[in-house]
Amino acid sequence: MKNRIPILGLSVMLFACGQDTDKVVELEGEVLAIHDDVMPRMDDIMTLKSELSKKILKMDSLQNEGVSSNTLAQERITAVDLNQKLNESDKLMMEWMHTYRGDSAKKLQPEQAILYFENEKKKIEQVKLVTLKNIDDAKAFLEH
Repeated sequence: MKNRIPILGLSVMLFACGQDTDKVVELEGEVLAIHDDVMPRMDDIMTLKSELSKKILKMDSLQNEGVSSNTLAQERITAVDLNQKLNESDKLMMEWMHTYRGDSAKKLQPEQAILYFENEKKKIEQVKLVTLKNIDDAKAFLEH
């Protein structure tokens, strides 16, 4: 009976460690899935920035020709602001990718790796949220 208790304890620890390892793999997969969902949207950002820049140039041309109105001025301010927000979304993604250290995190103790991937998941979810909002706002502006 005495011999069974240490074996039982060891079995429980190995089972728990296996669960933690599975959790690390699961969290890493979730982080990468969010990244893979958002990353193609960087192409949308570049396209929208180009369209906004063209619209800004057109508005500048109108102003240079003497066409001036409060509406035109406000639209230009909005276009410049949206362009800046798209730049910020792109920057957020690039910064996240630059600082992401998934391979190194997998070498940590499982508890530390879980914390790392949970934190990275929050970060990439925020990148996704901001990026999708900025894309939607720019599209809505360009469609009106």
